Amino acid sequence: MNMWTKLKSRFDKLPSQAKVAQLMLALGLSVRKNLDNEYSVFCGDILLSPSQIGRTMNIDRRVVIETVKRIANDPELLSFYSTLTPTANLGASSSRLGMGVLQIIPESPDQPGIIAGTLAIIARMNISVRQVIADDPELSEEPRATIVTEKPIPPEIVPEIRKVPGIKALVIM
Repeated sequence: MNMWTKLKSRFDKLPSQAKVAQLMLALGLSVRKNLDNEYSVFCGDILLSPSQIGRTMNIDRRVVIETVKRIANDPELLSFYSTLTPTANLGASSSRLGMGVLQIIPESPDQPGIIAGTLAIIARMNISVRQVIADDPELSEEPRATIVTEKPIPPEIVPEIRKVPGIKALVIM
């Protein structure tokens, strides 16, 4: 059973709460106790209000509150959601600083070795990798992997990267 399917099963017959839980997972929002010793949603150490989340999702804040309660009252869900952390995706910004950004669109996101094969080619060029982020296929309609490097990817290695098994397309930013 995959991760989101397992988590989603805890929200059977509660599609609105499942959407809140899925957004929290996708953004790395955690459920932890606030200063009043009540469970709340956090982005890192920043407390988010149910109203803010509800407005963002165009749902009633009470759905957010009930989702947090469901998570807080389920030891396995709480164990999972209490340790989530947000991660900055440097892909869209790094090229503005002279870094390289390569997006890989896979033929199948479940195929192993796509990122490893690409990173091996980049390493042979003695280019340092700053970040690798791969979209979870359960949370993204068009999952892709983004690789940020210390400098732009040399055009001469692009054909070699394209030959890595499982790569459908490359986007160099």
